[in-house]
Order: sequence, then structure tokens, then C-alpha cells
Amino acid sequence: MSREEETMLRRKFLQIGIGGIGAAIGLSYIGLAGDFLLPATANAQPLQEVGKVSDFTVGVPKLMAYKGSGVEEGMYVTNLGDEGWLALDFHCTHLQCAVNYESSLKQYMCPCHGGVFDLKGNVLSGPPPRALIRRVVKVQGNSVLLGGRLV
Repeated sequence: MSREEETMLRRKFLQIGIGGIGAAIGLSYIGLAGDFLLPATANAQPLQEVGKVSDFTVGVPKLMAYKGSGVEEGMYVTNLGDEGWLALDFHCTHLQCAVNYESSLKQYMCPCHGGVFDLKGNVLSGPPPRALIRRVVKVQGNSVLLGGRLV
């Protein structure tokens, strides 16, 4: 085999190898993007009873613990009266700091970077890119049940 043929074979081998590695990296990024863009379905986590209807004052969020997937998570649950019920994840959508409800302002405040949310979790100011994440909340009889994220 001539030197020119060896060079061509080596070049072809490198092209195929580098192309294969690039394809593998690209496919892994597509897989990660799919996990990010297609979160778990709303009812993937089991419902858990967190109290009775009478435990919740209308218009006043109550911080509750939910342990549906084995890890305890915090949620603010609010009886909105005629508007129904609302459960919000207590993590700020900016950098996942725990938000606090300020009853005098009727707002959720993030102590880390100054994010402010209204009673329904909508962003009022600060760096959060989106509203607080809504969670499944159901009332069955007199029981208040919490579940996973709403999509």
C-alpha cells in the first residue's frame, strides 16, 4: 500500500470516528432536552391527604409538607373560596430558594434575590422567569389531597 493510500485510509478513519463521537454527543443532548421539555405527567405522583377543609382559612396560604415521591416537599395550599383551591410549590422559579408568604402584603417573597409573587403565584417583580409551579390539589369529601406537579 502506498503512502498516499495510507493517508487516505487514516483520514477516512478519523472522519468516521469524529463523526460518530459527534453524533453520540448530539443524541445525548437531545435526550436531556426531552427530559427538560417533557416533564412528568400531572398525576404521576400519588395523592396524599394533608388536612381537612376546615383547617384552611379562605384566602390564607398554609405551608404543608407533601411526601409523595419519598422526598418531603413544601407546598402552599390556599382555599380561594369560590375560585376553588390552589397548591403552589414553595421553591422560587429563579434559583429554587424557599419562598415565604407575607400575610401583611398578601405576597410570596423570595429572600435570596428579591423575587415577589402574588397570592396565585404570578411574578410581580424580581428575577424569577415564571410563576410558582402549581401542584395537584383535590378536595374529596372533607379531605384536602395534594399531588405532583401540574403540567
